[in-house]
Amino acid sequence: MQTDQGREPSRTAHHLVPAAHFDALAAGRGGPGTVRFLRTTEHSRRLLLLRALLDTIAATPGALGPLPSVDEAWRVLVAAQARAPEEFRELMLHPHVGVWLGHGLRRLHRAAWGDGPLWTDLGHLHAVCAVAALRAGLPLRTTVPLRDGAAAFPTLGLARLPGRPRWGTAEVVVEGGGLTVEPHRERVRPPAAPGGTAPGWLGLHRLTARAAGRPVGCWLDDVDPYRDLGEPLPPDRLGPAETARWQDRFARGLAVLEEADPEMAAAVAEGLRSLTAVPPVPGGPVLSASSGDAFGGVLTSLPPDPVSFAVTLVHEFQHTKLGALLHLLTLERDGGEERHHAPWRDDPRPLGGLLQGAYAFLGITDFWSRHLERAPADRRAAAEFEFALGRRQTGEAVRTLAADPALTGHGRRFVAGMAARLAAWETGPRIRPGADALAAFAATDHRTEWRIRHLAPAPDDVRALARAFAAGSPPVPRTAAPAVVPDPALPWSHSRTRLIRRLLTASPDGGPEPSAADRALVAGDPSAAGAYARLLAGDPESAEAWTGLVLSLATTSRAARPLLHRPELLRPLHRELRALGVRADPGRLARWLLTAAPVRGG
Repeated sequence: MQTDQGREPSRTAHHLVPAAHFDALAAGRGGPGTVRFLRTTEHSRRLLLLRALLDTIAATPGALGPLPSVDEAWRVLVAAQARAPEEFRELMLHPHVGVWLGHGLRRLHRAAWGDGPLWTDLGHLHAVCAVAALRAGLPLRTTVPLRDGAAAFPTLGLARLPGRPRWGTAEVVVEGGGLTVEPHRERVRPPAAPGGTAPGWLGLHRLTARAAGRPVGCWLDDVDPYRDLGEPLPPDRLGPAETARWQDRFARGLAVLEEADPEMAAAVAEGLRSLTAVPPVPGGPVLSASSGDAFGGVLTSLPPDPVSFAVTLVHEFQHTKLGALLHLLTLERDGGEERHHAPWRDDPRPLGGLLQGAYAFLGITDFWSRHLERAPADRRAAAEFEFALGRRQTGEAVRTLAADPALTGHGRRFVAGMAARLAAWETGPRIRPGADALAAFAATDHRTEWRIRHLAPAPDDVRALARAFAAGSPPVPRTAAPAVVPDPALPWSHSRTRLIRRLLTASPDGGPEPSAADRALVAGDPSAAGAYARLLAGDPESAEAWTGLVLSLATTSRAARPLLHRPELLRPLHRELRALGVRADPGRLARWLLTAAPVRGG
């Protein structure tokens, strides 16, 4: 950064991605050196976004409302960077500063909305300036916006000002190494120690651990309005007991990760800067997310145990690394159509989404491959299942990616690196056949239900099949491939895979109890097909019951396996027959469909 008066001649500069970093990332890896490189490139991006934000504010009359001008903010930022460049860099790289920059630009371009006047979001610039001045030891007097009567300062916390307007302003003074918020004659100061509290001030919690032989610190943020990935959030303060649980799980989770994969633990320690707690779903999985705007930031519900915490860190850090690389290189040129099966998602995904998911699960599978040898005896079977399932599902996704012509040259090289990593696991680690069989079943379960929910056969094909069935004739061949039509229904229960995990760990998961039909299917009981047919008699539109029927037939008879290549035909065919007034037992209908010529793929 530099002053307007001292700008250098216009020039173009680029970050070049070293081949060693690219190849390490493609394999799902990348140690602390790679993460430091990505942080450097993200810092450049943040500076570009900051300049774009300031220029757009300056060109938008009244954008800052009652707050100081862009020129004043620019002078503060330039001086802070010159006085304390490393402190300034760390502030610019704070995840929630990145989220604010993205949100501010989207509001200016009318691509996002806020819960208050435009200047309340854009004016956060002056709170960033106050923190920059404080870090650099520069005196400053400025004005910041209030949101719900509070002023937020990235990496410091939230000043609460009772009785102040919801959308008001407050004066801020930085001097003598301290920061004071002065609404009229009231004064609120942050605590001397980071993460502490003071009258009128909510400081950020600080999580600590050790990795790579050194202390690691991470903010646990429950007050910054820009800690989410979308619209600003109100504070949601964690209590002491809950904060203690986060501290315990974080330290133990990082220890589990370091024991299994020291390089990954060191990379996470190098890049992670903040965790944002999100409410859990009772009986549901861990909820986690990250964003390309927030390098080093993770949103997550509290994982139930240290191993789950380690998996969550790996999952989201994979997204973080790939997001940063995508800011430098184009890996695919896809139109964004939701058309691909992602084995870990309920919905169809565009090519970019499939790439992100496959990359995250490449890292998760890598973790399980290393952790399963260290897993306690009573958890070994569960670890083997997670590794085997991850290897199968990630392999399926990578093969889909490799076959898509929308990949660029860089994208093909990247996906080839992912494929090479997967191939290395074919010869180890060793897992028992039972675990691999359960993983194969779970992967087939997901793929089959996805097809039933999201693939729509051609209507003419369905009508022709219905007429043939009603006439007692053999099935007619399909004439068209099914179309991807996303099903808007609620998320699936994944009851059979949850049941497998429950049986392997001998512990409840807090979710709903599986049906008798699901229990029979997982146990290999041939009566499962009849149980699913009875469920369908009560709810003929149940995608889960149709999936269970197909699986029960395909797992008890090799001759029924072709159903797995066209399960999406059954539900609309049964629906068409009902419209014609023809009664069709689901099991009989499935067996009739098997008399058609075999279909592969599709």
